[in-house]
Amino acid sequence: MSYHTCDVPAGYCNDDLALCMCGYDSKFRYIPAPEGSPPWSPPVQWGRPMMGCQLGVDKDGAKLDWGRADLTYEDVYGPAGWCNNLENRRCGCAWDGNAWPCDGSIRFESVCANQCSGHGECHMGFCRCHANWYGQDCSRKRAGTDMEPGFLDEGPNNRSWLNPAVRMPPAALPTPATPTRPRPLIFVYDMPPEYNSRFLQYRFGGDNCVWRRFNEHNDSFAISSIYGIEMHMHEMMLQSDHRTFDPEEADFFYVPMYYTCYLWPIMGWADFPWWHAPTGHRPMHVHNMISEMHEWLSTKHPWWNRRGGRDHIWLTPHDEGACYMPTHVYNKSIILTHWGRMDADHTSGTAYGSDDYSIAAEPTFVAAGWKGMDWQEKRAGHPCYDPKKDLVIPDFKIPAHFRGSPLMGSPPLERDILLYFRGECPSRSAIGPHALGARQSYAHKLDWVAKHKIYIGTSDTIPGPYSEHLSRSKFCLVAPGDGFSPRLEDSILHGCVPMIVMDDVHAVFEGILDYASFSVRVRQAELQQVPEILGAISPDRLLMFQRNLARVWHRFAYGTGPVMRRTMAQVYAENAHNTPASNFSLADTPFRPLTHYPHANDAFSTILQWLHHRIDDTR
Repeated sequence: MSYHTCDVPAGYCNDDLALCMCGYDSKFRYIPAPEGSPPWSPPVQWGRPMMGCQLGVDKDGAKLDWGRADLTYEDVYGPAGWCNNLENRRCGCAWDGNAWPCDGSIRFESVCANQCSGHGECHMGFCRCHANWYGQDCSRKRAGTDMEPGFLDEGPNNRSWLNPAVRMPPAALPTPATPTRPRPLIFVYDMPPEYNSRFLQYRFGGDNCVWRRFNEHNDSFAISSIYGIEMHMHEMMLQSDHRTFDPEEADFFYVPMYYTCYLWPIMGWADFPWWHAPTGHRPMHVHNMISEMHEWLSTKHPWWNRRGGRDHIWLTPHDEGACYMPTHVYNKSIILTHWGRMDADHTSGTAYGSDDYSIAAEPTFVAAGWKGMDWQEKRAGHPCYDPKKDLVIPDFKIPAHFRGSPLMGSPPLERDILLYFRGECPSRSAIGPHALGARQSYAHKLDWVAKHKIYIGTSDTIPGPYSEHLSRSKFCLVAPGDGFSPRLEDSILHGCVPMIVMDDVHAVFEGILDYASFSVRVRQAELQQVPEILGAISPDRLLMFQRNLARVWHRFAYGTGPVMRRTMAQVYAENAHNTPASNFSLADTPFRPLTHYPHANDAFSTILQWLHHRIDDTR
C-alpha cells in the first residue's frame, strides 16, 4: 500500500504507514529501527513525511511521471529543501500527532477510540493495550488480575490531558456505579482492525475520519466532519452506561465499521486494500466488506445466529446509506442511516460516478474471476430504509456550526427571509433528475428574491454568513443531494421551519417524531407553487411550528460524552457573556434562550430511547 508511488528516486517508503518519507542522506530522513528489533520498536529517527511532495524530477533531471511537475530535486533535497532545512514549510506534518517541525521530534496525542480508556498506547488510531487489558478500547481486564492504575488515574503515569476526552464505561468498573443499569444493554463487538482502526492508522491528515482531535498542547477539541458520526457513534457506544461486556445479557449488538474512512482518504489515495477487485467503483467495496464482516460475525460468534441478526445494529452514514448493503444482511439487521429512501425498486441518483451503485460491474474484472463481482445481484430486492426496523439519524454537527442560533442563547434575529437554501445545486439529485439546479433557475427567472424573499442558490449567488441567514429565515428548504443532505439539521438547529421536498424519503427521526407539528412537506410536483404554499401559512400557524420545533430541536444534535458536553457548555457561556439574556427582545419570538443544553434528550439519547422501544421486536 502506498500513497502515490514512493520509490528510490523520491525517498524512503515507510510501508508500515504507507507513507513516503525523506530519504537519501538528508538531515530529516527516516531511519528505521535496527534490523532484528522487537515489534513496536520506534525508528531511530522519524524524519519528515513527503505527503504531497513527491519529486517531479529525479536527481539527474529526468522527469518522474507520478510526481509533482513543479517539484525539483533541489526543492526537496537541496540545502534549503524540505528534507534538509528546518524552516522550510513547503510540505506538511501528514499524520495525526506529528507537530511542527514535522520531523517526529515533537509529538502530541493522536486519536483512538476512547483513547484506549487510559489503559493502552494510542498508535495513530490503533490501541496497543497494556498487559492484561484488552478490547478495541482497552477497557476490558483479564479475569483474576488486579485493577492497576492507568493514565487516567493519579500517579506517576497520569496523562491529565486524556481525562477531558475519555470516559470509562460503568461496565468496566470493578464495583458498579449504581445498583441498576439502564436498558437497552448493548454489546459492542471488537471487530478485526481491518474494518475500523487500521483505516485511522492509514489515513493522512489528522482531521480525516475523526470528530475530535488533540492539538500540539494536547488540548482536545471537536472538529466538523460530515462523516464524523462514524467514529462518534462507536465512541459513544463504548463510553455508554448502556454498554455491557456480557453478550448473553445484551439487548443489542453494535457492529463498528469505518467504511466512509476507507472510501476517503484510504481508497481515494492508496493502492490497497480492496474488497475485492482493484477498481474505483466504491459501492462494490463497501458491499463486499459488509459481507465479509457478516461472515466473521456468523462464524466466529454465536450471537448473530441466536436471533438471526435482528438485534444487530449497523451504521451506514455515507451518501446513499444502506442502498447497496447485502440483502441477506440488510433484511435481518437494524440500520442507522442518514438516508431514508423507502422505494424498493430504486436506482442510484448520485452525480458522483464512482458512487453510482447502478453501474454494471466492469467486464474485465468479471472475466478475470475477481471475488465479489456478483455484488449487485446480492444487493437487489431491499429498500434503502425500512421505517419498521431502521432509523434515520442526524448528521454530526459541532456546536460551533450553530452557535449563532437563538436556541443556543444567541440573540434572536428578525426572520425576514421567507425561504432559504444555500448549497450545491446539481443537475441531478439522489431521487432523480427533478433538479435542484432547475429550481434555482426557476426561482431566478421569476425573481423570487425581490417578489417573495425566497433565496435558492450557492455561496456564489448568496454570499454572507450562512448561520445568520438560517437564523433570519422562516422556512428552510430540505432537499437531497448525492443522497442525504444535512440541510434539515442546519434548519432545525437554527430555529428555521423545514420545508421538506423529498418524495418517499423519511427525514431524520421522521418515523418517531410528529413532523407535521413543526415542518411543511411539499411534493416535487408542487415546486412551482412554493410562494403560494408558504404565503398561505398564517403567522399564527408559523408560530405554532416554531414553538413545536423549540420542543424537539435538541434531539437533532449530539451532546453526549465529555468533549461535546464541555463544548456545548462553552458555547452557551460565550453567548451569555456576549449578549446577556436581559438584553434580548423576546416579545415576538418563541425561542427563549436556554442556559444549558438538554443532554438527556440529545440525538444519541433519542436513538437509545428508540432502541429500548424496539427490544420486543427483536425477540
